[in-house]
Amino acid sequence: MNKSSLYLSLLALVVSAIAIVMATKKSEQTAAAPINGDALSAVLNENPQIIVDALQRYEQVQREAQAKEAARLFMENWDEISNNPNALFVGPKDAKVVLVEFFDFSCGYCKRLAPTIEQIVKANPDIKVVFKPLTFMAPVSKYAAQAVIAAQEQGKFMEMYGPMLKNSGLLTEEKVDEYAKKAGLDMDKYEEALNAEETNAIIQDVAALSQKVQVHGVPTLVLNGSPLQTIDPEGIQAAIDALK
Repeated sequence: MNKSSLYLSLLALVVSAIAIVMATKKSEQTAAAPINGDALSAVLNENPQIIVDALQRYEQVQREAQAKEAARLFMENWDEISNNPNALFVGPKDAKVVLVEFFDFSCGYCKRLAPTIEQIVKANPDIKVVFKPLTFMAPVSKYAAQAVIAAQEQGKFMEMYGPMLKNSGLLTEEKVDEYAKKAGLDMDKYEEALNAEETNAIIQDVAALSQKVQVHGVPTLVLNGSPLQTIDPEGIQAAIDALK
């Protein structure tokens, strides 16, 4: 917790404590009487759960505020998120339903989500699924993102996305290249695209967009401009069905 958060948390504690003191001392004090500092300390010492409850409440309020702001930013920037001409996607370009995933090839939760995303893609050929690879979790993340962009150019995005995220053990550049060969990519074109200016531009655009819409963690799923709070396959499918 940073200093600002700590200050606000302590402020919330004081407010909560004051409310309790005022309630318990109501019969002894008038509405205008000052709160006694010693009495306040005594209440906190005798009721330490006040501190725990106030912290939990503050954290809940913070989460709710962050979720509300995220929803606003996603909706406000939805066209840029879902319709960037250089975006990695599968499915119809102008689909009614669009699912967006911000992910990192070095993210453990993204690895767990990958089979679900593959399942959603197969079960919903009428929706557009947009992929936003981020590269902040490990050095190999950038190379993996470059590789999947190179695969997209050859029409084999999913053939690289799934195997790389389901890779057992540490993902390395050598393993990434092996997956490219197994996917049947033209390796000359693949290697040419890896460090192409256009490839790096896509990665930079995704990074800038993630900061703009305040994506603080991965995986982050957005459906038609609204953040999804589940990575459960049934929950994701139900949300998609509701929009069809």
